[in-house]
Amino acid sequence: MNAHDQHVSRRAFAAGVAAAGLSGSIASAQTSDWNAIVAAAKSEGVVTVYNTGLGLHRDVAAAFTARYGVKVEFLDMRASELRERVRIEQSARRYLADLCLNGSTGAIAMDRAGQFMPHGALPNAPGVIEEFRGNGTRISIFQNLFGYMINTGLVPPDREPKSYRDLLDPFFRDRILADDPRAPGEGFATFAVTAERLGIDYQRLLGRQNLTFTRNLLEGGMRVARGEYAVYFPQKYPDYLLLKSLPVKFVWPTEGAVYQTFMLAMLRNAPHANAARLLLNFFLDPEAQLIYARTGRGVTVNGVLNRAPADIAAALSVKRLGTADADREYEFLRLAKEIYGPA
Repeated sequence: MNAHDQHVSRRAFAAGVAAAGLSGSIASAQTSDWNAIVAAAKSEGVVTVYNTGLGLHRDVAAAFTARYGVKVEFLDMRASELRERVRIEQSARRYLADLCLNGSTGAIAMDRAGQFMPHGALPNAPGVIEEFRGNGTRISIFQNLFGYMINTGLVPPDREPKSYRDLLDPFFRDRILADDPRAPGEGFATFAVTAERLGIDYQRLLGRQNLTFTRNLLEGGMRVARGEYAVYFPQKYPDYLLLKSLPVKFVWPTEGAVYQTFMLAMLRNAPHANAARLLLNFFLDPEAQLIYARTGRGVTVNGVLNRAPADIAAALSVKRLGTADADREYEFLRLAKEIYGPA
């Protein structure tokens, strides 16, 4: 970020503070003296994150706490639940959380709804890869890349699906477990991208495969590993790495991987704004980014992937098919319910 951009970010942050009528403690987060922000964050002692990563980020939080002594508290939920919770709390003027961590589609929608506040200049921002540069309110911290996972005991080698279209094989009818596409989340992101890139008829044909839907992201892959279903779709690459010792195999579709960028933003009237800003900056620290890379997640900071294990770095270099378009979220949610029935 150049000097002009830093000036604009500080001015925007100050305007947001004044408009929200924030306390002196929160207002201090706009100072250009980063040492003062660190001291104020340590005094606050805690930062609360509403999180759709469901179990992620604990290692990053532990590294942050080890460095600064500030505790990180997470509340995990699905994307749709997070957005509704924030809407209700802010409507009631109950400002309980500091940061929101969710996928880019939801984060952009919440930003447009005025639920975030500018975070000000961050020392680590200049290291961010150009395509992931923030807008002064949201920062991109990592990417999930999706393929699908098969149970090797249920899918013989000659029936292994190589592409999204291979999942239309009658062999897989009644045998696919999928994250529910009828609510914001991983299943929706994959639905939106494949509907756009492969055509809506692809999803209509997939709908005839009688998919079983789940909203338990932590259990989906395990159910395939246990042999309840032949395929889990979509499967995050990092979740597969936790299961790869079991009778499963991960597949990158030949068309390319759907991906979802996760963003972090400071919620309006954050009660611990200094600690929140410090944690925002830490998520862009090479130490934090390397944690993501080593666990199979795409990074947003230059040079980090070069330090990851070679097999993971190669996997994360897979061809990308696309990511969900925030401007078309409601259109694709409507189509998902049209094809697969009410949620």
